Amino acid sequence: MKKIIALYGLAAAGKTTQAELLAKKYGFYQFGMGDRLRAEINSGSELGKKIADTVASGLLVSDDLITQVLQNIQEPAKKDGIIFDGFPRMIPQAKLLDKILEEAELELDLLILLDITIEEAEKRIANRAEMTGRSDDKDKAVVNNRLEVFRQESQPLIAYYQEKGKFVKIDGSKNIEEVFAEIERNL
Repeated sequence: MKKIIALYGLAAAGKTTQAELLAKKYGFYQFGMGDRLRAEINSGSELGKKIADTVASGLLVSDDLITQVLQNIQEPAKKDGIIFDGFPRMIPQAKLLDKILEEAELELDLLILLDITIEEAEKRIANRAEMTGRSDDKDKAVVNNRLEVFRQESQPLIAYYQEKGKFVKIDGSKNIEEVFAEIERNL
């Protein structure tokens, strides 16, 4: 199965877990923007330095830098299909992704919203902070900001994909296996 899918949802909605399951079962190339940005920063490359400076300033990574990070997705998308984990997050990113995929004569098949409540997200983030020690999960102000930014960004992005007939919402509060089964039914 060669599909191009994006998993979307609040922090700790289960995007990475489901992306990993899809990649393992169907051979999708898994693309997590946060992981890619961190890897680029850790590489010490010029691009990584620019991203690190942006992140350190508290700003969002620019579309120009995002474009550079996305440059190598066309080949694996054609070969294996691709599952985007938490990307795109905003309309400009969706349009940028559309453009990059179009250049390879591809398009996004489906944006899947893993829908959980803010209360559930807060509970999962707290659990993840205890298990992984991620500092951004321990800072309540950072968590609240991430949840608020998602709330503001989600409606326009959802509407964008609904208009294209490429949107589905799945109850992400169910157990991992039930969520995965629901995703498979929608593929």
